Amino acid sequence: MRRTGVAADYAVLGVLAAGGLLTVKQLAREASVTSWSARAAVSRLEASGLIVDTRRQGRWEITQRGRGEWAVKGKRFTL
Repeated sequence: MRRTGVAADYAVLGVLAAGGLLTVKQLAREASVTSWSARAAVSRLEASGLIVDTRRQGRWEITQRGRGEWAVKGKRFTL
């Protein structure tokens, strides 16, 4: 994962790790980041294969690879 936006990436990944299919607006609210930061994080996470757009377009879910990333590195980004 790139260094730019790492905190926002892990905030979004952490929200998705809890489960659910969420929109960018919901991710921004739950992760306590701006809508712009959430959109940028979603773009980076999708490009890295850590999240995917579901069949219900516009809703995102974490992949197995994303769960592994969260398990290894994500906890240090929680408050």
